[in-house]
Amino acid sequence: MIYELFLPKKIVAGIDSFQRLSAEIKQLKIQRPFILYSRSALTNQLENLKQEVCDAHFYEILKGEPTTDELDRALAELHINSCDGVIAIGGGSVIDLAKAVAVFAVNPNLSLSDVPNIPELNRMPFIAIPTTAGTGSEATKVTVITDEKLHKKHNPAHPSFIPDVVILDATLTVNVPPSITSFTALDALTHAIEAFVSTKANTMSDYFAKEAISCISKNIETVYEQPHNIEARQQLLMGSFYAGIAFSNSSTNLAHATGRALGVKFHMPHGQCVALMHPFVIQYSLESAYKRYEEIAKIIGITGAQFLSDYLDELNRKQHVWKSAQAIEPLLMDEVIEQLADQALAGNGILTNRQVPKNGDIEIIFKQLRKRLQIEGGIVQWQQCQVEK
Repeated sequence: MIYELFLPKKIVAGIDSFQRLSAEIKQLKIQRPFILYSRSALTNQLENLKQEVCDAHFYEILKGEPTTDELDRALAELHINSCDGVIAIGGGSVIDLAKAVAVFAVNPNLSLSDVPNIPELNRMPFIAIPTTAGTGSEATKVTVITDEKLHKKHNPAHPSFIPDVVILDATLTVNVPPSITSFTALDALTHAIEAFVSTKANTMSDYFAKEAISCISKNIETVYEQPHNIEARQQLLMGSFYAGIAFSNSSTNLAHATGRALGVKFHMPHGQCVALMHPFVIQYSLESAYKRYEEIAKIIGITGAQFLSDYLDELNRKQHVWKSAQAIEPLLMDEVIEQLADQALAGNGILTNRQVPKNGDIEIIFKQLRKRLQIEGGIVQWQQCQVEK
């Protein structure tokens, strides 16, 4: 069987590797870089970077996931400032937007839906520097852009979205808030697990998926409990990158399909939504992919595949993911769940699940989420009652 592996052309990894950025810009012959960044990611480095890359134009991403309106604004600013290369320094949202900017800057007449149908696309030179260990966007051929008017997330895939250079430096992740550290790491773990159980899994994607599961499971709790453990953060960052390669060359499936629907409905972070859905998706899919889940359990150090969903449930509890979603529990009425199921079925990740779900199956999964949030809410109320006594 023939496999085709999609990877960034160059990977620069290690603590303080961010210092290589100027050299990589020169090597790509970029004269005026368009640098998309989130200020929180460059708290200590921004002024130095502006002095070091003096001809760059800086475009700050304030917050939220990228939208078609934001894409239009960024493209207009790039052209006004005559930039000839794109650099992303930030989390998955910044990198996703930069991917689209790099492609559409030289293909202005294409739409997001056109991109997957074009065999070859030119784009501007592109460097990606993740500041969160989770999305894996720096390794993937997918970008996620939301059309707020249509209430729809576009996630076109094309090899041109893969950067020329990726710089992986965990020092840029130290200031990430605990909740984002948790959400993104759990998203990366989901990427790796779903890539491994996907119907599109292959020998090469399996290799990176297993490496990712090992790196992430060994370091996710350490990083959460010891946020300044830079070695553990570097391993988590590498695991996120491996997971990105895995699912970019395989696929995600039902946890991401349901998670995307949840995120669009309630405007919640993607990683949070995926982490909320994954335990119930594993319960649903367990029988259809038992041997694969069993192999994952061995890598993590769990005694059997049937306990994998419990492991994720416990991670969510320890890292306060269940509590973070308490506000949506009363909003998960039956009619809302029906809508969420319809939206999940309309997106990617349904046919690549080992057990292909129907609408009713997905409704049950969302109802399991509702019940779990009710249980967590009851625990919180009981604890508060004990404190008051």
